[in-house]
Amino acid sequence: MNFFIFLVLFSFGFCLVLTWGCILFFRHFKIGQSIREEGPKSHAVKAGTPTMGGAAIVISMIASCLIFFDFDGRFYSLIFLILGFAAIGFLDDLLSVLHGKNTGLLPWQKMGLQIVVAITFGSYLLLLGHETSVSGVLRWLRFDLGWLYLPLITFMIVGFSNAANLTDGLDGLLSGCMVFSFGAFFVIAAFAGNSNIASFCLLAMASLCAFLFFNFNPAKIFMGDAGSLALGAALCGVAIILHKELLLLLIGGVYIAEVLSVVIQAAYFKMTGKRILRMSPLHHHFELGGSSEIKVVRSFWAVSFMLALAASVIR
Repeated sequence: MNFFIFLVLFSFGFCLVLTWGCILFFRHFKIGQSIREEGPKSHAVKAGTPTMGGAAIVISMIASCLIFFDFDGRFYSLIFLILGFAAIGFLDDLLSVLHGKNTGLLPWQKMGLQIVVAITFGSYLLLLGHETSVSGVLRWLRFDLGWLYLPLITFMIVGFSNAANLTDGLDGLLSGCMVFSFGAFFVIAAFAGNSNIASFCLLAMASLCAFLFFNFNPAKIFMGDAGSLALGAALCGVAIILHKELLLLLIGGVYIAEVLSVVIQAAYFKMTGKRILRMSPLHHHFELGGSSEIKVVRSFWAVSFMLALAASVIR
């Protein structure tokens, strides 16, 4: 127990220092976030806030694990997945900064790279003997997909990474929700006897809490695609390794709602020329409805916590 407490404190402190260093570095070189023009007008004051801070989370949680634990091939495949999506996000962030606009990689470029990384991750898992069954609800529900398994998990990884990216639209929103999501998988992995994944989830939570210290409103640094894409992929990767693919739909309910709000808004506008929501993603709808940014974030945190608690009970 004392060792795990030490690990949590180490990861928290490591990420705290890394994030603080990122803030100083990006401020010195004037590397800041560009705010999309069609976003809420109240967000204009956030322009220039240091971004790409998610790199500190990724470095902290992976380095902490590699320093203190010996892991199997499945965990190293998870590291590849996280670093792959972090690299894609970092490149997207870097291009956005260089262009001075909230645009980086073209959509087809980003999607293509994500698919390649996800397929590589899934293929390696299958080579290691990972079963092609899907599970995650009430333990007894389990069915084999055969050759359909790889396309499914590829779709899940790409979908959840981009859903997490869409959720990262308010100060502290994604980082706070991810604490609860990884917390649920920590409980699930611990009860399943998978100490490797349980340890990873615990250190991810510690790193996220440290980052949240600087990311909560008013944010001193943004996560950027480097963090949001990597965290979404990491969460999905953990669910796949634990064979809790179906339970991820419950744990990630907030992220799914965010991406569905964008899809529904776009489809409805294309068909009718009208909007269902004031603005998508969903968090902007509530924000433009008169709720303060902090209130919206805390409400989403509460929902994420309840979903994580329910998943921990079901497991």
